[in-house]
Amino acid sequence: MKNTLILFLFSSSLMAFAQQSHKFFDSLANELVSNTTIPSVVFSYITPDTCLYGVAGVNNLNDKKEIQLTDKFSLGSNTKAITALIAMKMVEKGQISMDTKLLDLIPSLKKEIKKTYRKITLGELLSHRAHVKAYTAGEDYENFPEELPENLIEQREIFVKHVLNQDPVVSELSFNYSNAGYVIASHMMEIAADKSYEELVDDFMKEMGNDYYFGLANREDATAPSGYWMEGEIWTEIGPDHEYSGVPELMNAAGMLSMNIVDYSKLIQMQLKGLNGADTYISAESMHTHHFGIENYAYGWINAVQNGLKFSTHDGSLSTNHCHTLIIPKLSCAITIMFNSDLPEHVQAMKKLEQDVLKEMLR
Repeated sequence: MKNTLILFLFSSSLMAFAQQSHKFFDSLANELVSNTTIPSVVFSYITPDTCLYGVAGVNNLNDKKEIQLTDKFSLGSNTKAITALIAMKMVEKGQISMDTKLLDLIPSLKKEIKKTYRKITLGELLSHRAHVKAYTAGEDYENFPEELPENLIEQREIFVKHVLNQDPVVSELSFNYSNAGYVIASHMMEIAADKSYEELVDDFMKEMGNDYYFGLANREDATAPSGYWMEGEIWTEIGPDHEYSGVPELMNAAGMLSMNIVDYSKLIQMQLKGLNGADTYISAESMHTHHFGIENYAYGWINAVQNGLKFSTHDGSLSTNHCHTLIIPKLSCAITIMFNSDLPEHVQAMKKLEQDVLKEMLR
């Protein structure tokens, strides 16, 4: 990530465009698809006033339906930033605070979880500083009950008790990334709001005017872009009927949103405006806290400074897709890239695409 920021030494004079497809960006997208086995890619270059798009490829290598800007891709862990954004709004409304402890909301858990977790707060969970297990690999789910109630709130209640009876993560890192932490945070949010996490997201998306889906996009629409991964030596489509479906539904807050590039770009544009001083869904002050309130990882966003430029960024993947977002407030721009692969060589190719976009737009 840091290597890509070397390009930011270019001057920041930006051209004003209307929201439209960009021929040069389409050519970059086509180059990426032509030179790799990535089936499709969509991306956007975002300023406070405009969103320009590049698109190329097909929904899968069998149907070969031309990809559209309205096709949904998995956000993966970029879902976390949306979870944290909704939490920031709840803080502004006085429903909860970053210092709210889990036991403040559910005091009955005191004797049902390890003592070390009794003081964990919403802010620690959203910033990956609660020292709970990651739940990013299959072995983390060992001994978790297979039979669960249908109600997702009840499932999360069981999950919270299960996770907080495990030993804490011991680490000298500034934060310890955890899907489980976001599940616990989402449970706190739904208790505080008296509605499910899924209802909170639905309220938010309706207010923003955005389309979304919880789950792999091709489970909502069989013609949506399929993710791909290697099974042995075979480049394999994770089609609508494939047994893999991402993380369990109770973990929606950690990484199960899918959106199209246009709606997701509007969401990023709104945050860019907030980081440049505008009050949007939340106040400008809250937006700064959301992205930069804690060094290295604030609330749903990684942040750093290079060459005097502060930026926030995040990547999401369910091993079959990749979503990358970079926001540079001082240059009033952002980039988001979505494609249906997570192979390391494809991620490297995506980084080159990002550099090419920055060269073009920041020269």
